[in-house]
Amino acid sequence: MPEKTGYRLALVAYLNTFPFSEGLRLSGLDEQLVIQHGTPAECAQLYKEGKVDISLCPVGALDELPDYVVSGKYCIGADGAVGTVVLLSNIPLEQIKNVRLDTHSRTSNLLLQVLAKHHWKKEWSFYFDDNKELPESCLMIGDKVFEHKNHFKYSYDLAASWKEMTGLPMVFAVWIIRPDIPTEVMDSIDRAFELGMTCVQSENSVLEDWQKDYLLNFISYPLDTDKRKALQLFRSLAN
Repeated sequence: MPEKTGYRLALVAYLNTFPFSEGLRLSGLDEQLVIQHGTPAECAQLYKEGKVDISLCPVGALDELPDYVVSGKYCIGADGAVGTVVLLSNIPLEQIKNVRLDTHSRTSNLLLQVLAKHHWKKEWSFYFDDNKELPESCLMIGDKVFEHKNHFKYSYDLAASWKEMTGLPMVFAVWIIRPDIPTEVMDSIDRAFELGMTCVQSENSVLEDWQKDYLLNFISYPLDTDKRKALQLFRSLAN
């Protein structure tokens, strides 16, 4: 990569992106790229509005975006329980009628609706609101799950349910780039991620044990053949 690229990058500001953010810092790429952080939905919107050239983008937003290429060797995925994309409820699944969705990621909202229809065979009513009080049943994603999960009697992991339904891992977000961006740019981000993962795995890591466990045992990063199949199936069902 050139010493200074000026390329603009959107990165989700969750714990699960630590290997990317730490790798960008350790490699010095954070000094070469213009990086903005946000929720998955915000990262998709930044790309849609032409405000970034590269984005870690929720897969549920891909159909709404202008020209892009899915790029890189890594993603945000899970091969089984993910821990941070969950249906939380104070009543059992069989009694749920209404579920508040999460404004931070369309992917997870779509995944919940796919599971309700095809896996659980439920006809729930879905809604958004700005009420800060926790509802009876809600979808919750990201780091806030760690804080609120214990406030609910029941928790249903959406990635685990997807795996049960399809036999495939789940892909939540992929890297997309504008078609004119040189491939070397994404190659550098891949190498930065690998550097960040060595930091996660290090005995001297700054992470707490539970954070390392989450990153190493709940998040699955390689964008492999099974994940590409899962991505295609999810987009078909979501549409």
